[in-house]
Amino acid sequence: MTFKSIVASGIALALFASAAPNVALARQAPAVTPASLQQTIASAAAGAAAQPGFSRLTPARKLAAIQAAVSAALAASGASAEQISAALISAVGAGVISAGVAISIASAVAPEMAQQVANAPAVTAQLQATGQSAQMATASIGGTSVSVLQSLQGASGAGGGGAANTAATPAPYDPCAGVIATYCGT
Repeated sequence: MTFKSIVASGIALALFASAAPNVALARQAPAVTPASLQQTIASAAAGAAAQPGFSRLTPARKLAAIQAAVSAALAASGASAEQISAALISAVGAGVISAGVAISIASAVAPEMAQQVANAPAVTAQLQATGQSAQMATASIGGTSVSVLQSLQGASGAGGGGAANTAATPAPYDPCAGVIATYCGT
């Protein structure tokens, strides 16, 4: 290489290096919107359900698969806890995910907002309509009060015995109860 080509290469490299931050800024992810979060939730849930054998899983394993996929997608979205809780509530209202799935995701991804999700009218209405329930507890972690999901219960089934001796027994939580999303089909 000649001295001129070395100098020209150095100048080109310096110009490229000074432009690199602008290129990085141009490639940043678009801003998080309620619509984009709804799409994120729906895509993640559908992706979990597209895994081989999903339809044969127990309700508890379906819940775990959907929760893991949606939680990871929301955590990677860069959305705030407030945006995540609003998106989860909207997803329940639209029938994209079940109320228990929304609560369990909020407990994992945005625990400071989990109680808000659990108390939202769309969430409580779906739980009541399907005969399911969720119990939350408040804990203090590092001086911050957060809500922790204690249990999800499915619709109660009748216990053994005659009519006078029936006791309600909790059934496993069904993540597809009250959901119109296609991933809950066969």
